[in-house]
Amino acid sequence: MILVGGGHAHLYVLKQLQLGGWPDTRVTLISLDRYQYYSSMFSSYVEGRYGLEDIRIDLPRLCDAVKIDFLNDSVETVDPERQEIVTSNGVRMNYDLISFNIGSRIANTSISGVEEYAALIKPNYLISALKNSSLKKERLVVVGGGASGIEMSLSLQTNRKGLGLKDPVTLISKGPLLEHAGRRVTRQITGIVQNKGIHLIQNDPVISVHRNRVDLQSGHTVAYDELLWLTGPAAPSIFRKSRLSTDAQGYLLVNDNLQSVVYENMFGVGDCVSLQTYPFLHKAGVYAVREAPILWSNMERFLSGGKLNKYRPQSKYLSILSTGEGEALLLYRGISIHGKWCWRLKQYIDSSFIRKYQ
Repeated sequence: MILVGGGHAHLYVLKQLQLGGWPDTRVTLISLDRYQYYSSMFSSYVEGRYGLEDIRIDLPRLCDAVKIDFLNDSVETVDPERQEIVTSNGVRMNYDLISFNIGSRIANTSISGVEEYAALIKPNYLISALKNSSLKKERLVVVGGGASGIEMSLSLQTNRKGLGLKDPVTLISKGPLLEHAGRRVTRQITGIVQNKGIHLIQNDPVISVHRNRVDLQSGHTVAYDELLWLTGPAAPSIFRKSRLSTDAQGYLLVNDNLQSVVYENMFGVGDCVSLQTYPFLHKAGVYAVREAPILWSNMERFLSGGKLNKYRPQSKYLSILSTGEGEALLLYRGISIHGKWCWRLKQYIDSSFIRKYQ
């Protein structure tokens, strides 16, 4: 069996293996980096509230504890007919069962100049280098009006204030901030961002990137010394490259059992997949957490010939966005609350999750 990626669901699988599952099955976990970084804690790490060791999980150590193999590599292609994968280092491995939990990539990187000049946080292990390179740059620009862009700009703004840097972070959004959350939440988060000193540009997409400036659709330009590109999720290239069945965006298409719609011995969870029954589900880590027990159960049942369980995503879930200075915005069932206790709740939830695997 091969587990590709060390995301939320595969961490759960490793924990179950530690409790005694699949004693006669050889399992290999493949990850591009030896650490799995918990993205929910990135903003507070950048703000300086966490150290690097607080936000990451040592995958080889975890694999050693559960007596499975760890391969520090990435999967380039999959041949489902031969049941074989090829890694970036040329390693070929066969499998009888494979699961993908590799997250998403950054969207809109095809815009002219983005790949040459912008800094990306995916893969997630780039977060440490990004923090070190960004904090002291005078003209710091973040592109992306979703949760990631908002959290990162506010955490950088907070940390830079503490360093005595006067130039505000600039946040550029192609539309309103958090536009999928509704007008009331958009107004609230816009006020928070502006009140904390961010230079906010909304409803003006970036059309090209140059060495020290970005060009906007309005004709305006914004100068920068460091540009962070956080424009939402895009599908990993591996699935289309391997000619697997995907949705229109290139995400691995899976059924309610979290299986590939074509190959029964191929599973997928989290941001790298699209659920056939729920094609418009947002990319959010909370789904991978809820998918994890179903994935574990279904892989066990697949190996034993049992009937698989169906995954039903929750319609509502708690979301907490860090807004800097020890504050956060809590969103749940139409309720939105901003304050320090919201960040303390986020800290408790995040720390409790990661401690389970450290």
